[in-house]
Amino acid sequence: MSTRTVETGPFRPGDRHAVAARQAGTRARYRAWLLVRLTGLLLSVLVLGHFALTHIVTDVADTGSAFVARRWGSAFWLAWDWLMLVAALAHGGAGVWIAIGDYAPARPRRGRLRGALLAAVAVAFVLGSITIARATLG
Repeated sequence: MSTRTVETGPFRPGDRHAVAARQAGTRARYRAWLLVRLTGLLLSVLVLGHFALTHIVTDVADTGSAFVARRWGSAFWLAWDWLMLVAALAHGGAGVWIAIGDYAPARPRRGRLRGALLAAVAVAFVLGSITIARATLG
């Protein structure tokens, strides 16, 4: 009876492959890490408040375009939703920023990926802000 080893991809279990050593914590990485934590806490409050109003306080059958129009008639709820948009984009963007640093060790590639990330976050921010602003203006 022969024993065979099962390979999982290009590396056998237990093999160490070459991974570039990551710099010890940089200030930008720490700021991104901290931003993810702070926006996570903020989103907990904002999203749970949104969920409570939309699904618990208000009957789900009454949650339609008229409900949204009434809700966005209030400056408080406009600010709430805009802050939720900003917090979600900052949270996701900072998390992906960290992941790019972890998985794209080559500086030119990391720069291109982070540039694309910033562009995508900026486009989402502009489109989301326009949507909220148009609701205000009618």
